[in-house]
Amino acid sequence: MLEQTFIHIPGVGKLTERELWADGIRCWDDADRFEKRFGRVGVRLQQKLDDYIPRSREAIKRKDAGFFERLCSLGEAWRLFPEFSGNCIYLDIETTGLSTVFDTVTMVGLYDGRKYKLFVDGDNLQDLPDHLRNYSILVTFNGSGFDLRFLRLAFPDLVLPPIHIDLRWVTRKLGMKGGLKEIETQLGIRRPSEVEDLSGYDATVLWAKHLRGDRHALDRLVQYNTEDVVHLKAIMEVAYDRLSGQANEHLKTSTRSIFKGVSDLPKARRRGKRSAPVSNPEGLVPGLLTRCLGADEAPRIVGIDLTGSEKRATGWALMDGAEAVTKSLSTDDQLFAETLAAHPDLVSIDSPLSLPEGWTDPDTPCGRPIYRKCELALKRMGISVFWCLLPTMKGLTTRGMRLTQRLREAGLSVIESYPGAAQDLLGIPRKGSSLEELKWGLSRAGIKGDFLHGKVTHDEVDAITSALVGLFYLADDYIALGNAAENYLIVPRSLRINYRKLADILAATGLDEIPWANGLECPINARPELPAAAG
Repeated sequence: MLEQTFIHIPGVGKLTERELWADGIRCWDDADRFEKRFGRVGVRLQQKLDDYIPRSREAIKRKDAGFFERLCSLGEAWRLFPEFSGNCIYLDIETTGLSTVFDTVTMVGLYDGRKYKLFVDGDNLQDLPDHLRNYSILVTFNGSGFDLRFLRLAFPDLVLPPIHIDLRWVTRKLGMKGGLKEIETQLGIRRPSEVEDLSGYDATVLWAKHLRGDRHALDRLVQYNTEDVVHLKAIMEVAYDRLSGQANEHLKTSTRSIFKGVSDLPKARRRGKRSAPVSNPEGLVPGLLTRCLGADEAPRIVGIDLTGSEKRATGWALMDGAEAVTKSLSTDDQLFAETLAAHPDLVSIDSPLSLPEGWTDPDTPCGRPIYRKCELALKRMGISVFWCLLPTMKGLTTRGMRLTQRLREAGLSVIESYPGAAQDLLGIPRKGSSLEELKWGLSRAGIKGDFLHGKVTHDEVDAITSALVGLFYLADDYIALGNAAENYLIVPRSLRINYRKLADILAATGLDEIPWANGLECPINARPELPAAAG
């Protein structure tokens, strides 16, 4: 198909290319023949053909895929396959989640059509950039929106192959929509039973189990990743066959299919015993407590994972130093009484605790957005959040504000927390994942209590995570997302966070900027003015 292509030549569009085909100039050889193009090709176009066609042939000989880079901008880079298939690499990454700010790359699988090579965090991930330099074409599925965004953040100086073929958009040309597994199903590609039901979310859970030392979890994750990259090759070949077949309807020619079936799964080369990366120091909580010891006693922090209705139980937790106890409470009166009786130094609530700027009553529309800027910022970070004044969220927001007002009037300090960030720092999947993984992460951080072995709800364990965010706050080891008009959402501070990306998003969203110290990779502490307790 490549030698029948003319649109890589500057100034030649798809319409001109089809006109050339219709006039019998169906390939580069035809364009060289005077009798073929006489009376059909103007002087300027003839000059371009005479200039670019010899250079195009030479680029193929030199395996210089970059010469045809214009095809990428036209969404036609698939035409370079199979001439450059021998210098093509298929790539798929795994991460701890979807946020380009709080989540990180855990694993990258590469497949060159014969061998599979694995790059794992804590082992050889840092070798990936050097390896990618050896290829001319990179093939991904949704790499433009996901894989390459993460890789560029992980490796700021990353040099990628000059040509990128994103199969999400290539298959869209064939009328196919959906994720990788949906495309596989449409093409009749099947996965083994061990991994056929796994999703990207399951991959984060497998990584968390790997951090616990579960070798089988890592093996399953590797198999899942291997299936992804091997199937990319099959999808690339099928898509090429079908798209070139469509082009041949205009060319009135036929080509031989290159797809011969899905390749057998190769094995990853072992690099000896892999060690799990340290996602968080064992002494996290003791270290935070040490920084809080301006007082004679360890801080007491109440964490609340609030629900939107008193009909559903809310997770409640008290962290007394490193010791945590939990309860399930329903009514506002129960939450208020239990919290007041705990005599906490701080209350940390996982719920919207303020209205968007311009709103004074959640039930009275004011023509302003129904989201706070901190929620918009989280969305831009790739984190799934719901606007605080959506009909399904209004009850939670109203309840959180009402409870906060009562607690502050009683003399207690209250912050709005984001436990999901703390769970990222612990190397465990976020809310809704394995309860045992959440317990393990809190235990590894240094939190103790009967919840580790007793029967507790998921909401109670998430309430402990809210309390942990409060400990970060009291240790002055946090960042505040928000502004004075809408108040602040508290997030733990960590070197794992991509602060440069975070700062860009905050600036674009109109939130208070993060103060930086010269030469530091982490922002300095700066406590914003938060609502004070009454009295």
